[in-house]
Amino acid sequence: MQQWTELIKKILEYHSDADKALLERLRVFLVKIPRSKEQESKFNRSLAVARTLVELRMDVSSIAAAVLTDEVESGNVTIEIIKEKFNEDIAFLADGLSKIIHISSRARSEIQAEEFRKMILAMSKDVRVILVRLAFCLEQLRYAVNEKVALPEKMVKEVLETYAPIAHRLGIYWIKNELEDLAFCLREPVKYAELGEAVKKSRLGGEDVVRKVISILKKNLRKHHIAAEVVGREKHLFSIYSKLQRKQINLEDMHDLIGYRIIVHKKADCYKVFGMIHSEFSPVPGRFKDYIAMPKSNGYKSLHTVVIGPFGNRIEIQIRTEKMHQTAESGVAAHWTYKERGGLNTKKRSAATGYDWLKRMLEAHQKTDDPSQFLEHVKIDLFPNEIYLFTPDGDIRTLPRGATPVDFAYAVHSAVGDHCQGAKVNGRMVPLKTPLETGDSVEIITSKTQHPNKDWLRFVVTGQAKYRINRWQKELRREQGIALGQEILTRELQKLQKGFVLGGKAIMRGAKLFNISSEKEFLFQVGTSIIGPIQAVHAMFPKKEKGENKEDSQNIDDQEHSQSSRASNRVGGSGKSMHLQGILPEMAVSVARCCSPVPGDKIVGIISSGKGIVIHGVECPNLSALKEHPERWITDIDWPEYSDKNYIAKLRITAQNQRDALFLVSQAVTTAKGNIVQIKYQDRLSDPVVLILDVEVEGKDLLAEISKQVNSLPIVNSIERMRG
Repeated sequence: MQQWTELIKKILEYHSDADKALLERLRVFLVKIPRSKEQESKFNRSLAVARTLVELRMDVSSIAAAVLTDEVESGNVTIEIIKEKFNEDIAFLADGLSKIIHISSRARSEIQAEEFRKMILAMSKDVRVILVRLAFCLEQLRYAVNEKVALPEKMVKEVLETYAPIAHRLGIYWIKNELEDLAFCLREPVKYAELGEAVKKSRLGGEDVVRKVISILKKNLRKHHIAAEVVGREKHLFSIYSKLQRKQINLEDMHDLIGYRIIVHKKADCYKVFGMIHSEFSPVPGRFKDYIAMPKSNGYKSLHTVVIGPFGNRIEIQIRTEKMHQTAESGVAAHWTYKERGGLNTKKRSAATGYDWLKRMLEAHQKTDDPSQFLEHVKIDLFPNEIYLFTPDGDIRTLPRGATPVDFAYAVHSAVGDHCQGAKVNGRMVPLKTPLETGDSVEIITSKTQHPNKDWLRFVVTGQAKYRINRWQKELRREQGIALGQEILTRELQKLQKGFVLGGKAIMRGAKLFNISSEKEFLFQVGTSIIGPIQAVHAMFPKKEKGENKEDSQNIDDQEHSQSSRASNRVGGSGKSMHLQGILPEMAVSVARCCSPVPGDKIVGIISSGKGIVIHGVECPNLSALKEHPERWITDIDWPEYSDKNYIAKLRITAQNQRDALFLVSQAVTTAKGNIVQIKYQDRLSDPVVLILDVEVEGKDLLAEISKQVNSLPIVNSIERMRG
């Protein structure tokens, strides 16, 4: 492979300490790979990519990754083989390149172009990945133009909107300009040829006119004793074409086909240079702009003037200080940002600073003889707190790092988040708590019956998601309270046996007595024990006898009944509610932790503020403290005949303190088909030792079987159920 030998020679010219053994090993490896004619052509193009990387003075790992990535894409090599045959660094770069190649530019609008650039950089993770990707893009376009091969419009658009701007931000202007011109040639070949011919005819002063004018400007600066740097360039065709389209002008109206910059040390020198330019050359009237006295909204500062140059060309000259130049090139006035967007906000300004750091690092890299000194394991961390994700339609959503599918759902729309039931990430179902990564494509599965789950609060990270979930829980608690208040008052009226039935007028009368403006608020305060049930009944039916005011015997109006039904349904929506006989279906009910009753135990319900009805076993010692509040007791309730829910019971076991005690007890519970939720020692060093078990059971029968199995163990002295 003669081409490879020449590449090695050029690498050693700027990197004398390059790993020659690795390069030779790579040559042998590549020679042995069997390729079709088409694959051979593709391999030759990857060698062209390597030559571009040599121009960028890249390290050996980057060049090796470039030639191996195409082999990975062709299926000839795997990342695992690269790691085994060479090293992890090359495998890491090749893997990063493959991921970038596979991600398609699915951003649907110009507005999202910048977000897609950030996504590419965030996915790259190492600056070398993006530099090799730029070289790949350049070679793809060169090949297409030279061989007259049509490329998909999508690919050309991606180069113009994503990779050319990135090259500009990194200060690799020659790649940026060539990418844009090649893309222009592919997209509009006729216009490209016509414009190129027109620009050539308009040029005065010969092929090296830029060098000649720079020499003349430097001579004049020395004559006026002004220290300055002068740079000049001809506008490339795509830039000219874009300006003609944007401003709707003719080529004759463009004054900056050739542009020059004069960079001085002090602000005052800017005006000295301006005076010198106008004294030496004829200014074009109306073509002077002072962006130093009146900076652009994005902070850009410079003096602009158009003069008739030494060869009769109209030339634009920009005069600025070194600081102004740095800001214009690498800061808030980045070319692709201020011309496309017309300004920057704080977020973009901080991102520009990150690009500026990267650009300075690359400039320093170009001046060193050891590329590995700067490019070995240089990670891109411009956006450490953000991830970039695709919707199924190709829109990009930016979320904080650590975000989950639930956060994504709320970012798409609050209704999508509220009804989120599941998620597919890159086509595969994942748990809703799965952390997402940049580049993921996320599809949210919704259901009208699904509602926000309070457990989501354990893993969501966005403020919007937390707000919506908390808001739903607050509304849910309110509706539970209203439904519970209605149930409590209905039961209290039944106890009175006076024929009173809960009616809308009675509720409103009670509400007014407590200075409450609505029926729902009155029921809510009863349901949350702010107002006692006896007080509420007295307020609704003051000094009434049986049969008086028949309108109060009306059933609760349809609207209130509808609200009650909705509340009941929503309480049961999570699938974790309890269905007890004697309580309205799916009322807010929970089991007391102190006595942990299970189906089969005799129970009572206690109305508790903020919790609804709390179920206690009748033997619970804590009930004695509630004897003075009979209005809070609900005694006519029982477990359902069948239960699809498991309950936690507590067992206290005393056993001989031997090494396998815990194992034997656990085995006995498993044999009885029980499930241990938690186990702990009361005193680890005592003998006998006391074990406290939380076991999950369907009811009292299973609990009895567990107790029997555990008690049969020779090491167990006693077992009892804890009820308080």
